[in-house]
Amino acid sequence: MAAASSTTTSTAPATDERVALSATRTEYDPRRIAVTVDRRASARQVAAVFAGAGVELEQAVRQIHAYLVRVAPERQAAAVRALRASPVVVRASPDVVAHALDTTPNDSEWPLQTGLRVVGLPRAWDTSRGSAALVVAVVDTGVDGNQPDLRGAVVPGVNLIEPTALPRDDHGHGTAVAGVVAARANNGQGMAGVCWFCLIMPVKVLDSSGSGDDLRIAAGIVWAVDHGARVINLSLGGPGSTPELEAALAYASHKGAIAVAAAGNSGTTLRFYPAADVNALSVAATTTADHPYTWSNYGPWVDVAAPGCNVAPAHGGGYGAFCGTSSATPIVTGLAALVLSAHPGATPAVIQGAIERGGTPLPGVVQFGRVDAPRALAAFGATARRTEVERGKLSRTRSTRSYDVQSGLGSFRATVRFRSGSIVTLALESVATGARLAQKTGRSPLRLSEPVAGPVRVVVRGVKGTPVRFVLTLSFNDPGTSSG
Repeated sequence: MAAASSTTTSTAPATDERVALSATRTEYDPRRIAVTVDRRASARQVAAVFAGAGVELEQAVRQIHAYLVRVAPERQAAAVRALRASPVVVRASPDVVAHALDTTPNDSEWPLQTGLRVVGLPRAWDTSRGSAALVVAVVDTGVDGNQPDLRGAVVPGVNLIEPTALPRDDHGHGTAVAGVVAARANNGQGMAGVCWFCLIMPVKVLDSSGSGDDLRIAAGIVWAVDHGARVINLSLGGPGSTPELEAALAYASHKGAIAVAAAGNSGTTLRFYPAADVNALSVAATTTADHPYTWSNYGPWVDVAAPGCNVAPAHGGGYGAFCGTSSATPIVTGLAALVLSAHPGATPAVIQGAIERGGTPLPGVVQFGRVDAPRALAAFGATARRTEVERGKLSRTRSTRSYDVQSGLGSFRATVRFRSGSIVTLALESVATGARLAQKTGRSPLRLSEPVAGPVRVVVRGVKGTPVRFVLTLSFNDPGTSSG
């Protein structure tokens, strides 16, 4: 297994502290529509109108009969026309955007950190800047704790290449990753990490050439979890996996740690491990204009994307451009750490769900889009949203399992994960009418997202005669307090 990224040296002059200027013109969200409906409209009528217009419910403020719906930018105008044509709809218009007075760091390299601004980190830092109680394991080539922006951020780790040595970085890759995750911010020098106050645990599993074997990586994951890491960055991988690596990732998830892994840099839809494992959050790389890099792996098996070229500490000193899915991954790792810092009791499934729900859609690139930090934090904080996890087994004699869920009005999301190589069908049905709402068949993971107006039945169906164990994650609105 190897790490694959490139780093070049660059510097930027120091800048004065500046206040971000407020906008003077109204800004409209190209992906969202604000809708007000007739106060006499039923939940079922509203859901039918939204389904007919091809929009997805994000939030409902039922007290004032108002809804926020999501739509692809190229379909926004048509969706507005369709909504306005309904007698149920009182008003439908592109939503107006407001901005907080962003937390802007004074680090000298901050003007070059475009990728962090693309994912909305200045606004997210108004909500969470991380916690010194949160430990992020960088399972990689080691970390240079003497790098100025990482001083005070590194806790004791382990060297599994040379067990008697400290986990120093003799390659540079791990230090670059650690800088993107948690470089000390607002200190007037260098760069800003995603998670300002999080701590970095160096776990050296790759040698000076950036290579290592799966068993050692598995050992590093287990060691990190056993020593307090809640988030694990895996900017490494290869096209194959092993039972030991799968077991280590399952162990981490069971212990409450979320693993974030790079999707690979071969520019194909080929599955890359450990990113493609059911217990990893996989990350592709995109440009600051939300286009996929030609070298980034992509496809329906990849969960999210993040900017793939970022400022990072360079090997031997200074700062440089750090590009690859190895660079995109620590942005998502840092975001997971921000969410966990704000909500330390969150499970890996809940954290992943919040990050996925907040994504900016990238059809054909990844499942849930490019990550958006403010929306991830807001999605997590929605008190009306519920997440349930069911573990089940399809046996040789029983190839179908079904679950009735008391969902409220809003978007219902179901994800089923199972061992690679198996074929499973995931279906969503209305309990009231028995109508099939959505269905998908294929390899793990399978995901459905559908606007619903009441209780639904989730069906997991396998190939007759083939046993399969699965994990089903359901996310929906509480029927008493739906807010989408």
